[in-house]
Amino acid sequence: MTCLTRLVKRPASYLLLFTILMGCIACSAKRVPVNIEFSASWAGQPIRCDDTALALSDLRFYVSDVLMIDSSGTEHPVSLTPDEHWQQQDIALIDLENGAGTCSNGTSDMNSTIRGTVATSDIAGLKLIIGVPFDMNHTNPLLAQAPLDDAAMHWHWRSGFKFLRAGISSPTDRYWIHLGSTGCEGTIQNITGCSSPNRVTVSLSDFSPDTSRITLELSDLFRGIDLQDGIGSDCSSSPAESECLAPFKALGLTMEGTVKLQPQQVFRVRR
Repeated sequence: MTCLTRLVKRPASYLLLFTILMGCIACSAKRVPVNIEFSASWAGQPIRCDDTALALSDLRFYVSDVLMIDSSGTEHPVSLTPDEHWQQQDIALIDLENGAGTCSNGTSDMNSTIRGTVATSDIAGLKLIIGVPFDMNHTNPLLAQAPLDDAAMHWHWRSGFKFLRAGISSPTDRYWIHLGSTGCEGTIQNITGCSSPNRVTVSLSDFSPDTSRITLELSDLFRGIDLQDGIGSDCSSSPAESECLAPFKALGLTMEGTVKLQPQQVFRVRR
């Protein structure tokens, strides 16, 4: 007589049997593959490195803590599919510049998609973080695995990674922002904390991996920056930089980095 048969013949064991069967069903539940596509725009139109009037000059950012939200509001973690270049299980690098034209500080390699799996097919929204988790952000970059091995994304003098590099350029002006944690105490591998973490929370409703993409609207990120004065400017996430105020507000960050004034305004769902 099998163990399962003995359980069936004992009424008192029905509850135990039911629990075992439900556990087996849960363990065998299939994970659903998902792709999350990203793009860049200016005033609703695509922006590229080879545009003439106003061009992209850089756009790279780290994405972590990706969650799918079902129709009841429950959050389901997305397990990213590791590869040799763009993503580990917990973090991915999106690169929307191609190293050409005004993006001469970049490379020809591009990646616009996060690939992973999630334990639900009921997807109504999405939540993610633009940034590198604390325990990964302050490790030794010389020993890091892809995508954290990109030297252009490490902020050596701040002992962490640049979460976001974004820039635009015109024939007469330019602006760029490098976003990352500041006010960090300690040295690489021995950081105890940062007064301004500067990680951006992105929560989007009405999202479907099959029909939607996430667009970074650069005209909203750089609203408030004077692009007509003929003077190039930039932001390196320092509280002393007035040129950081508008982009930080658009990202839902204060210059102290710990309190959000409002939800971020630059990442949105497009179809």
